[in-house]
Amino acid sequence: MRFVALLRKELRESLPWLLLAGLLLLAVGTLALRAHVPNTGVRYWQYRRGMAPGETIDTWRLLSPAKLDLPALWLSFIAPGLGLVLGVRHFWVPLFTRTWAFLLHRSVSRLTILGAKLGAMVLAFVLSVGIIWTGLYWYACRPGLFPIAEPVYVLVNGWFYIVMGMVVYLGTALSALSTTRWYTSRIFGLVFALLATLMLLSLWRPVWLLAMTALVLAMLLAQTTSAFLSREF
Repeated sequence: MRFVALLRKELRESLPWLLLAGLLLLAVGTLALRAHVPNTGVRYWQYRRGMAPGETIDTWRLLSPAKLDLPALWLSFIAPGLGLVLGVRHFWVPLFTRTWAFLLHRSVSRLTILGAKLGAMVLAFVLSVGIIWTGLYWYACRPGLFPIAEPVYVLVNGWFYIVMGMVVYLGTALSALSTTRWYTSRIFGLVFALLATLMLLSLWRPVWLLAMTALVLAMLLAQTTSAFLSREF
């Protein structure tokens, strides 16, 4: 129950940012899809003849960009931005307000406190942008809405951007927990997360991308856990 109480506390404090990220992605996704929907969007001229059953699809329609390309681009900025804001809210704000001592003197272990923060982070990403992104993809793949359904890689790319937001969150937390000076290595955690994100975005092979993403998450998670359990606040 104590873990649940801490988890609810972290989610409650993060709620404004979750709503902002979710509403922004929903608005961009809705406008992007509406611009392509037949009879309502600005590209109605592409579908003015309609599609009869068994009719051959023009080649140029198969080569048209995915309808969720623009929302995916926005998500690539929204997710890391949400990770940065949540990392600051969960780890930097208690440092600035000097409330770490109050939190750590509760009758729970440090591992429970850290677990509540990390659990709130995962739930925040899933509830605020993950469900909305999956819902946008599901809507775009409805039978009869577009000549061809959205490719699966669009959905996968969106979730990859969400995971990159978690990487930025862990890097922000690691920088907050460091006891070194700013001009030495305190900013290393955040810089490493940003550089790792850029490196992962340059990978094209799915196997390498999955392996390197898991490695980066494991490294940052291990460093963050070690720093939190050993730091003297």
